[in-house]
Amino acid sequence: MRVWGAAILLCLAACHRQAPEPTFDGGDYTTAAQKIAHGKRLADVLDCTGCHGPDLQGKDMADKPEDGAMYSPNITLLLPAYSDAELDRLIRHGVPKDGREFWYMQAECYQFLSDRDLAAIIAFMRSFKPAGKVLPPFRFNRVEQQDVDDGEEGDAQVQIAKFRDHQPIDLGPQHAWGRYLVKTTCTGCHNNALQGWKNFTPNLDIAGAYSRPELIQLLTNGQGKTGKDVGRMSGIAREHFSHLTPREREAIVDYILARANHDQG
Repeated sequence: MRVWGAAILLCLAACHRQAPEPTFDGGDYTTAAQKIAHGKRLADVLDCTGCHGPDLQGKDMADKPEDGAMYSPNITLLLPAYSDAELDRLIRHGVPKDGREFWYMQAECYQFLSDRDLAAIIAFMRSFKPAGKVLPPFRFNRVEQQDVDDGEEGDAQVQIAKFRDHQPIDLGPQHAWGRYLVKTTCTGCHNNALQGWKNFTPNLDIAGAYSRPELIQLLTNGQGKTGKDVGRMSGIAREHFSHLTPREREAIVDYILARANHDQG
């Protein structure tokens, strides 16, 4: 009886054991070099290098010069003052070391990053030595300020709560990985539940008008149904989603199509 009792307890423990956290491909790194390489790829996919530059020394993020400058900080100069735990609080929780109100960086999406994916990004960031100059402090330009004034965009805490409480629909275990990838990538432009933003991006139900190969092509090289560019999405695909692995693109497309069919069903 004792043997059977122990066996039952072991089975129950196994049933209640949490499934491993999802990661992007490469999250099973075992060496420091692999970890940094994984972090570099994620920094490209998640637009870290798009906003802070490939050297992480910051840049003017304005889409058009006439809109006014909007600078991202030089990360390499800030890193020495931050511990890994403090970087976690900043990236996933939107809380800077000095406790100030935090805006614009996509902490609402990054809150869903797994521990291993986040650790790899931090390792990549720490691979840079302090360099460059201090840029002007971040301020919204006139276009982004209008979104804030209209209530379309809130500070990090507002955005994190919105994206946490109303996530893209759960379509079951077969799409769990694709949903993880979507929550950390697509929601940045298509809003917390992929419903789109007014005058900016469409509800991703629009994916139902595309075939699976067409969507994979779009995420690979930015070409739409007719082989032409489709505006902002084409640039994002070439600059960021081109760094996704084929398996990641397929999982994202499978989830997005399943969501579109579910919403239209």
